[in-house]
Amino acid sequence: MKRRLSIYHIYAIPTTAYLLLFFYIPIITIIVYSFWIGGPFYEFKPGFTLENYVRFLTSRVTQNVMIVTNVVAFLSFLATLLVAYPIAYFLARVLKGDTGLRIILLMLIPLEMNYLIRIFAWRNILGEQGFINNLLLTLGIIDEPVRIFFHSMYAVIIVIVHNALPYAVFPLYITLRSIPQNLYQAAMDLGSNRVSTFFRVTLPLSMPGIAVAFLFIYVPMLGEFAIPALVGGKTFLLGNLITRQYLDVGNWPYASAATISLLIITLIASFLVFKYMGVRRLYE
Repeated sequence: MKRRLSIYHIYAIPTTAYLLLFFYIPIITIIVYSFWIGGPFYEFKPGFTLENYVRFLTSRVTQNVMIVTNVVAFLSFLATLLVAYPIAYFLARVLKGDTGLRIILLMLIPLEMNYLIRIFAWRNILGEQGFINNLLLTLGIIDEPVRIFFHSMYAVIIVIVHNALPYAVFPLYITLRSIPQNLYQAAMDLGSNRVSTFFRVTLPLSMPGIAVAFLFIYVPMLGEFAIPALVGGKTFLLGNLITRQYLDVGNWPYASAATISLLIITLIASFLVFKYMGVRRLYE
């Protein structure tokens, strides 16, 4: 028994070292920085103060950015869910065998492309001289380029939906595929039609998949900065605020406090989702 434990400990060394080097040490460093005394142009010194957290939580600018970030994140999740759910339902309940899983694997292939390249591709599609505007101009539907597609919150949501769609389809597919067929037969025998069966059987039992999709989309979106910076125009989210404090303003303690506050918010959101939306049923 002791020999087995020693072998397991040896096997755990690479993983432990990796987590320690690339996760725990950076997090601890950011936590320490968040309590230092800071200012612009990288003027910060060791100390202990809660001013950075108080400023982050009470600043009107931060509060407005937080509201916009949550609105964009929620709308992005909702838009992705409205697109992903019918796709996942078709793959799980209509197609036979493993055909749906094979299609999902094909959906994962674009994720191998660099993240920034996918965003720049959307700049060429949504821009004033992009594919959509050129097509509408050619068809005579519009007389001048539509600016709403680019440098707007709508562009941010469109790009997020494209990038997040596989992460929503896959957990929804798993949950929808696991619903026993005899539940649908029982609902039909009790006089339920297709619409009521969906709302009374399919939708409640697919809530764990929706919860996982929420974690995959909403939570990362709280810290997103590349998409708003490249296609968002004036759309300024919390990730952009933190990035600017780190790189442009140079106030690392304040940026660290904002980062830790964001981490706490995401942990609370994840805990609530796991506790109240039945995510545990996916691995029981």
